[in-house]
Amino acid sequence: MILFRVLFLVFVTVALAATTVEPVVAQNILDSRLDTPIGTPENPLDVGIGIRIDQITSVDQKAENYGAVVVLRVEWTDPALAFDRQELGRDIRVFNPPALADHAAEIGTVVPAFVIHNQQSNKWIHESAASLRYDGRVLYVEKSSLTLQAPHFDFRKYPFDTQEFHFEVVSIFPSQYVSYHPINEFSGLGDLLGEEEWILDNARLETSQVTGLSGQDSDQVALIFEGHRHLTYYVIRVFLPMLVLISVGWALFFLDEYRKRIEIAGGNLLVFVAFNWAISADLPKLGYLTFLDFVLQCMFLMTGALIVFNVALRRLKVSGRESGARKLDNYAVKWIYPLGYAAIVGYAVFAYLLVP
Repeated sequence: MILFRVLFLVFVTVALAATTVEPVVAQNILDSRLDTPIGTPENPLDVGIGIRIDQITSVDQKAENYGAVVVLRVEWTDPALAFDRQELGRDIRVFNPPALADHAAEIGTVVPAFVIHNQQSNKWIHESAASLRYDGRVLYVEKSSLTLQAPHFDFRKYPFDTQEFHFEVVSIFPSQYVSYHPINEFSGLGDLLGEEEWILDNARLETSQVTGLSGQDSDQVALIFEGHRHLTYYVIRVFLPMLVLISVGWALFFLDEYRKRIEIAGGNLLVFVAFNWAISADLPKLGYLTFLDFVLQCMFLMTGALIVFNVALRRLKVSGRESGARKLDNYAVKWIYPLGYAAIVGYAVFAYLLVP
């Protein structure tokens, strides 16, 4: 009888111990997922990056940069940050970003810090917040304004050029510790960018690896979009006046007085100089000619040649060879001047716009 009572007490004790341990295991069920901590070469932290540009505040071609108002979204899941929602009384905790970083530092886990790779100015953060879900899922959102480098500008086809704009987010940690993937559904360009000079489209996210701050390969997510110019402005302000000047130069051949021709052609030459200065003011000091530079320089040379040609005709007339001068004049009116400009424009289109 005593033996039976001893066995019964042992059984009850074991049963009570089992029922006591069971809830503890249930409350810490995420602990089993921490056997291999994230942010390690064996289990890198997977981070989603979304980039949306709401405004383009400026495009500075000479400095090769642009200003933007950007909404950045960063998402990741870290079980080390999980909490008991029943104990807290809600599913989500909201942090100021520095407070979240402090909280993660206390736990000893990884916060996926990043830099804007092509940032040129201070980043003015308008609003930022971070939310932490009970299972360790973190969402960080910030809206900021900054100036970004645009080193991919190429003006060879100006003003028919298409330029690439980049917004590059690079992880501070090497790729073996933190990896990036794009959040395409959140990213892109806003509907009201506020940019009148450029037509911006074809936005896309691209992932790559670059040399990070650590000197090792780090993941990068870049929002890339393209811009081309409103050509109506250049047609009205540049090409139409150029066509008028070319027509005036051709009309000079119908004047019999060579001295008047020289005076008008000299005025045209000054206009081309002013054109060249006005256009070059919008672009950096390039080491190559653009499409518009080539056309303008050829027009400048043609106008200079026109002055020299009329001076030669004047000399022929004064020396008594007026019939020869008129033949040369007639030949220039019908063939040299129009075909010369056609050849210039045709070569410019082929060399600058058609050839990659």
